[in-house]
Amino acid sequence: MRLVILMVMAYAISGCSWLVHDRTNDYLKAEIHPNIVVPKDVALVKLTPRLAIPDVDQKPLPEEFEVPRPEKIKVLADAKDDSVLASKATKNVTAELLKDGNGTPILRLNVNFAQAWSELAETIKLSNISITDLNRSVGTYYVEVVDSNEVVEPGFWGSLFGAESEPVKKALQLKVNRARSGVYVAVHIDQDNLAEDDEARALLSKLQATLQESQKDNS
Repeated sequence: MRLVILMVMAYAISGCSWLVHDRTNDYLKAEIHPNIVVPKDVALVKLTPRLAIPDVDQKPLPEEFEVPRPEKIKVLADAKDDSVLASKATKNVTAELLKDGNGTPILRLNVNFAQAWSELAETIKLSNISITDLNRSVGTYYVEVVDSNEVVEPGFWGSLFGAESEPVKKALQLKVNRARSGVYVAVHIDQDNLAEDDEARALLSKLQATLQESQKDNS
């Protein structure tokens, strides 16, 4: 019985389309009729269409439409030369290994943030340090360094086949911070905690030496 009722309802719903006339496109068949003329002796009524359709001079459209070209931008010679000089002008980087007010080792670079960020990326690669990730918006390079104090001993089977101990890689963060006198780099173990002073000093000293050597080669 339920199946019969459902079939009847489905048939009724599907058949509603012929009961209701779809007038969506009726305007395409509309015809323009003259305005209604009211006899003068009946009433003084002036009928004007609210949405009058203006007469359009239907000119034939061209077979091909040519898109107008925009005018060429005129660049003044002085402005062009200045922009080229500005793009080529890069300041030599000086790296100083210092301590902040809390005695934490930092590496100060005497350039703006953009140049320091770029120079530091190249210096990390030249120092054979792996960059695992980076986030410029927070000024952080995520790196892996070899911890010389810890090694992984081979297992029983590895030692039988002559496997040697391997150094442990440690994940650290190099944070680039803006300062009045340039940019300084600090070493963190995570977002909120600094690395040990000896560990930070060793890494920053390696970066400083690599950066100074690359500056000599470029000069």
